[in-house]
Amino acid sequence: MICIPIIESNIEDAIISAERALEVADIVEFRADYIRDIKEKDIIKMTNYPSIITIRAHWEGGYYRDSSDKRIDLYKIAIKNGAKYIDVELNEEKNRKLVNFREDIGSETKIILSYHNFKETPSYNKLLEIVNKELQIGDIGKFAAMVNSKEDILNILKAIQEFEGKVIGIGMGEKGKLTRILGTYFGSILTFASMEGKSSAPGQIDVITLKKIYELIL
Repeated sequence: MICIPIIESNIEDAIISAERALEVADIVEFRADYIRDIKEKDIIKMTNYPSIITIRAHWEGGYYRDSSDKRIDLYKIAIKNGAKYIDVELNEEKNRKLVNFREDIGSETKIILSYHNFKETPSYNKLLEIVNKELQIGDIGKFAAMVNSKEDILNILKAIQEFEGKVIGIGMGEKGKLTRILGTYFGSILTFASMEGKSSAPGQIDVITLKKIYELIL
């Protein structure tokens, strides 16, 4: 499954970009933290599309700087309105509250617990530890780590294979591109691709290029 991140600064452009992206991708990720003064009605519009709704906190590399309570309330709106997925950080203290809220209202929204490291890739054992913690809380574990060596690539792909079908694994940076190509082969639920030069993380491959690579090797 290929996911294209939507990183527009207003909801109107975000919806236009999402509709175009879904012509070539399976799903989009609405990076709601990019939208200035994000409102509940904006989140509701996003839930009408096959998407991951992400409101990434500034302390995890995102752009959302409003209160934690408001962010959690926006996630609850996404859950209440049937979002396919939401992505919340492993380090968010209130992530369990979102899971409990989902259960209480009987929503089918899948909750992704995520970890990001923009400097390095943790060891293989540390990656396993991170994903295990995520899966104890949410439905899907996710890690995105900067790749600095061939060993990092191997550790990422091995960790993905260990949790095949339950994880999204990403190696960031130029050296991490192989993980974006091979991740789904090893069991990652999806991989992220850019569209028209707009990317949400270093190393994302253009969606058309990625699809051509898949035609050649998979």
